[in-house]
Amino acid sequence: MDSINRTRPPDAVQKQAELSRLIARTEESVSTGKSFNRPSEAPSAWLEISSISKQSTIEKGWASNIGRARILAQQAESTIDTLSNGAIRVRELMVLANNETLAPRDREIIALELESLQDQFNKLSMVKDNYGGQLFHPGDPIQMRIDADILVTPAPTLQDVFGNIDLGGSTDNLDTIMTNMINAVRFGTVADRADELNNAKSVSDHFATVLGRQGVFGNRLDEQEVRLQQSALNTSERRSALERTDVAEAISRFQSLLVNLEAAQRLYAKTASTSLIQLIG
Repeated sequence: MDSINRTRPPDAVQKQAELSRLIARTEESVSTGKSFNRPSEAPSAWLEISSISKQSTIEKGWASNIGRARILAQQAESTIDTLSNGAIRVRELMVLANNETLAPRDREIIALELESLQDQFNKLSMVKDNYGGQLFHPGDPIQMRIDADILVTPAPTLQDVFGNIDLGGSTDNLDTIMTNMINAVRFGTVADRADELNNAKSVSDHFATVLGRQGVFGNRLDEQEVRLQQSALNTSERRSALERTDVAEAISRFQSLLVNLEAAQRLYAKTASTSLIQLIG
């Protein structure tokens, strides 16, 4: 008589195959340390990891911008510091020039040093950055993105540094101010030199302010870099938690799957040895 297994649905066999597949997958996850290797094995975790990867790529771009911005900012700060020191010397020279006991020859020496400083200032206004562009851009400021809603200007514009210098009621550019000082020393009256001494103080104060702003900007870059580093650490830990196999849980699941497989095999073997007459009688 034919066995009932000839017409038996393959459910029991399919169940054993599924249990065997799950066991193999659990073994693989323990050996590799990864809880899954294909999106279909953990769709929600895979989607979150994909999102984390995209965000990490974006943040790496922001971190790269911070590095480039810091190079430009440091170069700008160093240049402005040189300008500030030069402005202090200009002020010292104008104090000397306002000594009415000086001989014309002494004033000419002061004027020559002022001309040298003016030439130095003009050269610094045209200095190139480390990437070949103009450090103090003459047009709109060059901006870099360091976060989703943060754009920064690593170096002030040419106008911010060398133009619009507040002289107490009026503004002028550095080159014109220096020319007026030199003329006042060489040809001006006592009143002219006194006015230019005040302007020298304004120039010195201007560069001190610009230098201070640049220092604050450097601190902002440092703070943003720390934030991105912390974000990268958090996302790395989250990704690791999603991917990493919980060994204790995997072993427990493995043992449970083995018990279920053995039970299914015993049941299938017992059913396979039962004849149709035994089943119906």
